[in-house]
Amino acid sequence: MKKIGVRQQSLLWAALALFSLTLSAFVTSTIAWFSVSDFLTVGNIHVEATNHDIRIGERNELGMIEFASGDSISNDGEFYLTPVSSMFQDNSVYLNDRFPTLSSEYPSARGYRQTGEATSGFYQQEIFLTSDVGTYVYLDPTTSVKANNSRNEVTAVQTGTSVEALNSVEDAIRVSFYSEDGYVIYEPNVEKGSKTKLGGLLDVSFYDGYIDYNSSFEEVLYGEYNEDANLIYDDAVDHDVEHHEYEDAKPGVGGKTKAGIRHLNLDKSVSEGNLHIKEEETYALSELLHTKKWVTYIAPNEIKRLVITIYLEGWDKECSNDLINAAFNAHIAFMGEHRTVAPTNN
Repeated sequence: MKKIGVRQQSLLWAALALFSLTLSAFVTSTIAWFSVSDFLTVGNIHVEATNHDIRIGERNELGMIEFASGDSISNDGEFYLTPVSSMFQDNSVYLNDRFPTLSSEYPSARGYRQTGEATSGFYQQEIFLTSDVGTYVYLDPTTSVKANNSRNEVTAVQTGTSVEALNSVEDAIRVSFYSEDGYVIYEPNVEKGSKTKLGGLLDVSFYDGYIDYNSSFEEVLYGEYNEDANLIYDDAVDHDVEHHEYEDAKPGVGGKTKAGIRHLNLDKSVSEGNLHIKEEETYALSELLHTKKWVTYIAPNEIKRLVITIYLEGWDKECSNDLINAAFNAHIAFMGEHRTVAPTNN
């Protein structure tokens, strides 16, 4: 067996690239995620390469890749985040001119399943990494997405919202990485991917406290699920029915069953009707560290394109009106391992 040189197998314990940003929100609506707009405003994007073996760049105004003369690139523009979702999106197919896509919110006019493709409301940055040494790229342990507690304390006093509610913003954020090596979603502040279900019962058509229903007087199931599912309904009754599982739910999620409407029994639909609601595929930080799942691979002297997307997952249980006016800080860092052998899978 051929012996790998020290340089080829050494670790870059310093971060390859650092992304630091602060996001703050402002009041625009009092409806839940599926109809909120301009949820968070984003600015002060800074990208830094701290290891001289790695060069980092971005496209210039002419569309040409331009590598930074120093160790960093920055973007001081202002951006807005609106709750979106990874449902109905297949970002596994990579094209050099493609960006990963997300689904937009649920206005009632668009039906109950697939929505339009989101064209705004999320932050994306295309970067390019190159090195003269083959390098596996992982997330660094210093990576974090945390609520800006001091700013949220001030906002809580100004708006009457609790600090705890504002700080829950850190749990609804997602960060995805898109390259020819695959599509990876990082879910902050969990021990393992939470498998958030990208579907469920909602109150969005009238926002009246009742689960939405159709012209057949049956409750409707929103989101991504198998078309051959046999949805099972309870018999209608002559009075409103409370559902204890939604007592602590965020506004717009679930609600009561209106008198005369047949309630969709999700448990029976799963156990007896072959219903499968799609689950979000995410990874915790501990699953993306060195020796675990790598984010991308840089072949020797290759220019590797990587698209970073920061967004709010609308189906996350923490994504609600409570986040309006919230602020958080995101610090995303990469570390790498030098290897000359290209990966065959991840």
